[in-house]
Amino acid sequence: MSKINVYILRHGQTDLNLAQKWQGSGSDVLLNETGKKQAEALGEKIKDKGIRKFYCSPLLRAVQTANIVANKGIFSAPIVILQDLKECNLGDFEGETFEYIREKYGDVVENLLWPTKENWGEKYPNGESKEDVYVRVMNALLNIVIENEFLNGSVGVVCHAGVINAIACGLELSDVCYDNCSVLHLIYDFDKHQFIHVK
Repeated sequence: MSKINVYILRHGQTDLNLAQKWQGSGSDVLLNETGKKQAEALGEKIKDKGIRKFYCSPLLRAVQTANIVANKGIFSAPIVILQDLKECNLGDFEGETFEYIREKYGDVVENLLWPTKENWGEKYPNGESKEDVYVRVMNALLNIVIENEFLNGSVGVVCHAGVINAIACGLELSDVCYDNCSVLHLIYDFDKHQFIHVK
């Protein structure tokens, strides 16, 4: 039975996270000092997971996290940047505070943040839906696992909370953490052609 471990990692903290502002694909910022420390700690946490290759969103906060984490392993794992791993396009929400958006848009915000299969097609105003994100990200993940079927190791994927949320919604996962530098562990089973959540 052929399987591969996929560790999906959220980037470290940025100043926009700290300011509680919406940070999507239109915000390209670096980690703050806390974020760098979080990435260092994440690297220590997963350095023995057998990750041989990292894939990464093109956004700076993810690339910076990937570089810090990859260098904590037994050897420095190569990093491949994939456009389809970028954060959700938040449209009109981009860069605004959570408080302002909740006041302006009301309950619709919760549906966008925590969608179900019934409402995940709802788009951010002038942006993407979580279903849009899921489709592009899952295509990327399937290409990653197929490319690495005979890697004899695990792969790491560094991305964003909105991406992880789209995966969780699409795969109907529970108990998923979205904190900065959190880890979502999936196994892809090549025989069953499916991702399995490891809690």
